Amino acid sequence: MYGIFRECLVDLQRYGGLGNGRSWIIFWFLLLISSIYLIAKESDVRKKIIFGVIPLVIVAGFLFPITKKLYVKVARLESANTYYRILWIIPMYVTIAYAFTKFIASIKSSVKKRVAVGVLAVVIAITGSCVYANEHVYLAENIYHLPQNVIDICDRIKPTEDEGIIRAAFTPELVYFVRQYDPNILMPYGRDYVDHNYYTGVLKVMKEEEIETQELLYYTRVDLDRYIILPTNKRLDENITNFDVKLAYTIDGYNIYEDILISENREKEREDYVTIRKNMYE
Repeated sequence: MYGIFRECLVDLQRYGGLGNGRSWIIFWFLLLISSIYLIAKESDVRKKIIFGVIPLVIVAGFLFPITKKLYVKVARLESANTYYRILWIIPMYVTIAYAFTKFIASIKSSVKKRVAVGVLAVVIAITGSCVYANEHVYLAENIYHLPQNVIDICDRIKPTEDEGIIRAAFTPELVYFVRQYDPNILMPYGRDYVDHNYYTGVLKVMKEEEIETQELLYYTRVDLDRYIILPTNKRLDENITNFDVKLAYTIDGYNIYEDILISENREKEREDYVTIRKNMYE
């Protein structure tokens, strides 16, 4: 149980911005004092519950190990990796903004109000970041405000209505955008794995300067990834098309490989490939 609690705590820290030093403490501390302040000072019962009680209940429930065990049991599909999304239902920024606005409005002295606004501005600046410094912020190429090459690739591999969903292993620099455009394309890892360096076999292999082809296919076949998308200049130690994989398309500097064992439902051959190599790569 303690191990599960530690996992939940780390998720809580990362959600608050663990990658930015200790700023995650400031983030959660602001939410805590805001909720407590609204519980004590808010006269409207509905606002008191929504902005005061509910955030604290959700955070407490999130850290409770039984909650995660139930979530995994009920949600099933990749649920352990998406448990942090429970935190999405907390009205965090609204709660903090409303609490501080209410507090400043309660100050009678105009001088003190100006000081409070100044302090709040400093807190916002310290706990935030400049979005224009992000490498993914650039002039829009289309109405979706996503890289055009991602759209072109997704349009080419997107599932039909009968297929419902497909699985595809994208090179790390593209994973940020794929499911923003098409949620029916599932991937073995997402942006959190890239940003926080979480471990997963596919990502580990893809980040290597030269990819070990059979190791990559082992992990993608375990994950049932029909497509593998790699930069055209990415080096592989063996020709991937020698292993029941075909080069389906080349789009905007990326090769799109299709795994024939998966697209043709050759399940026995896929299982044999994985079984033979399991001891080598696990």
